[in-house]
Amino acid sequence: MRNEKILIVDDDPAIRRLIWKSLQSTGILIYQTDSVDKTIAIKSRVTFDLFLLDISLEHENDGYHLAQLIREEEPTVPIVFLSGKKEEKDIINGYELGADSFITKPFSPAILKAQIVSILDRIKVYRENSIDQPDTDICNGIFRFDQKRYQFFKNDQQIKFSSKEIQLIRFFMEFPDQVFSKEQIYSSVWNDGEFDANTVMVFINHLRSKIEDDPKQARYLKTVWGIGYTFLPEG
Repeated sequence: MRNEKILIVDDDPAIRRLIWKSLQSTGILIYQTDSVDKTIAIKSRVTFDLFLLDISLEHENDGYHLAQLIREEEPTVPIVFLSGKKEEKDIINGYELGADSFITKPFSPAILKAQIVSILDRIKVYRENSIDQPDTDICNGIFRFDQKRYQFFKNDQQIKFSSKEIQLIRFFMEFPDQVFSKEQIYSSVWNDGEFDANTVMVFINHLRSKIEDDPKQARYLKTVWGIGYTFLPEG
C-alpha cells in the first residue's frame, strides 16, 4: 500500500468526492481544501507529495496564484491542474507556472488515478536516487546543478523549475554539447507511455523561457533542425 500524501484543492465537493473514490484503493492519503487560505493553513502543518489544483476557486485564477506560492517554497513537488478551463492559453499558463500535468474536466477517474500514481512513482524514484547522488555539483559554463538539493543555478542565481523541468535540465547538464532527438529525450526523461513530441517541445520552450537571455534567440538550448536539440552551456 502507498503512503504518499496529496492535497486536492477544489471548491466543488462532488469533484473532491469523485477524486477520493478513484484513489482510495491505492492507500494514498488524501487531504482536501476548497480555498487558497485553507490550503496555505494546512500546507504549513503537512508535507505533501503532490498537489491537485482547480484553477477557479473563490476567484477566477486562484489556482494559478496558489501554484506560484507552492513553487516558491517547493520547487520540485508535482502540481497537477484539474480544471474546466480548456483554452490553449489557460493550459499553457498552467505549464508556465510549473504544472507537471493539466487535466481538463470532465475527466475519467480511472485515467486520473493512473496519472497520479505514475507521477508519484516517478518522483519517488528520483528522490531515492538523489540520496545516493554525489556531493559534487554538475558545473557547465555559467550553469550549475546541485545534485543533492535538485536545484539549478545560472550565474549563481537559482532558477525555479517544476519537477519535470528539473529532470529535463539535469539530463542536458549531464550530456552537454550532444545532440538528442525528441524520442531520445522523451525516453530518458519521461520514460513512460507512448512518445509525445509535443510534450518535449512544450517543455523545451519552458526551459528556454527560464535559462535564455532571449528565448526567441536561443543561445544555450538550441534546435538542431531535422534531428532534435542540443545544450551548449558555453553559448
